[in-house]
Formats: sequence, structure tokens, C-alpha cells
Amino acid sequence: MLGNQYFLARKFSLAEAELAEFLAKNETNKPARKKIIICLTQTGKIEKALSIFNGLIDEDIEFIINTDPIKDDCPCPELVTKLESENKITYSISELYTVLGMLWLYCDINESIKNFQLAKIHLPKNSDIQFALNKINSYKKNQLQNINQE
Repeated sequence: MLGNQYFLARKFSLAEAELAEFLAKNETNKPARKKIIICLTQTGKIEKALSIFNGLIDEDIEFIINTDPIKDDCPCPELVTKLESENKITYSISELYTVLGMLWLYCDINESIKNFQLAKIHLPKNSDIQFALNKINSYKKNQLQNINQE
């Protein structure tokens, strides 16, 4: 699929267009949704990315959490490093924390929670951010309970 090739080449706007076309016919495809979330965060479509993100974590949160950045050639570690060190203002502060919350879930659940909590401080009435935070916290709580029961 051409969308995958653009994604691997880190051409996120081109990948987004191809993935959107693919998802129009295959809306339940989790790998394509996982990639388009990243593309949308990089093309400034934060609300749309969060909407797809919330749908995917509601359906199968482990699909994102179990991402292997090396095996899956996931750009999230590079993107997070760039966003956290960049002085150039690309996003509002709430958008930045929302993007970081989404991207971090591909790598580190605790960092994801931390960033969604920061986004929530800046947008306390945003139900999409609250939904993501609730889902991720609930998953983490269940995982801890399972470990304690073993």
C-alpha cells in the first residue's frame, strides 16, 4: 500500500491522504488507523487524530500499547523527542500535551498519562481528553491488579 510507503518515508501528509482513502473502504483496519493517528498529529489535525485514537483505544488499547518502535518502524520516539525539545511553536500548549499523550502511548503508558493530565489542566472540559485519560488509567489499573493477583 502506498500509504505505508509514505509512512515509512515519514511523508506524513502524503501518507495521511493515502491512509484516509484506504480507511474509507476499510474503516475497521487497526494498523491503518494506528498510522493515520500519527500522520494526523503531524499535519495539525489534532481533534481528528484524538477521535480516531479514542475509537482505537476503546476497541483495543493493547494494539497501541504493544507497539514495538523498532519492529513496527514507529516514528513516535523521534517525534516525541523533537516535540519535547523544539522551541518552535507549532501547537497550542493543550494541543502539544494532547499530541504527546497520544504518541507516548505507543512507547510508555506513564508518559502518556502524564501528558494527557497536562492537556486536561489546559482544557478541563474537553471530554475527548478525559475519555483517553480514563481509558488509559483504567487499563493501567487493571494491569496492576492482574500482576498483584498472580
